[in-house]
Amino acid sequence: MIDENAVNRIEDLHKLKEAGVITEEEFDKAKQELLFRPRPAKTASQKMQVFSGGANELPGDDDFIGWMFLPLRKYADFDGRSCRKEYWMFALLYIAALFIGGVFSIASVELGMTLMSLFILAVFIPTVAVQVRRMHDQDKSGWFVLFNIIPYVGWIIGIIFMLIDGTEGDNRYGPDPKGRA
Repeated sequence: MIDENAVNRIEDLHKLKEAGVITEEEFDKAKQELLFRPRPAKTASQKMQVFSGGANELPGDDDFIGWMFLPLRKYADFDGRSCRKEYWMFALLYIAALFIGGVFSIASVELGMTLMSLFILAVFIPTVAVQVRRMHDQDKSGWFVLFNIIPYVGWIIGIIFMLIDGTEGDNRYGPDPKGRA
């Protein structure tokens, strides 16, 4: 099976050949190398992606529900980068769930608090993971997420970091989630 990355590179090579930048022989040699080179062994996180329902597949621009649940599909994936849309749509889901828990609290304080507590526990890891990936998008260490624990102002620092656009193009944490070159 040929991976999509190899196909994209072959298309780029073909454009270079058509533009006269590389010769037919150079094109054929590079194409053969892309098609028949041995594939690297999968890392543990890549093996886990088999079980995550295509966690690396981004939802369409107008698929808001898909964006809301994407961090849950990437449950404990601290590698790579996440765009602002992924973070803020997940934050919207988080706030909506807490609001629903608050509504249940009107009927029964015990039920509402139990539901909210279970939800917060269930999404703690994906919340931290999406924040780490947002830091990676800005080419910063995931440890910057620890600013959140500073009393009184930590949450403000966290929100400011989540509002900052990521670096354009690839960085040390992976390719640009927006596909910018």
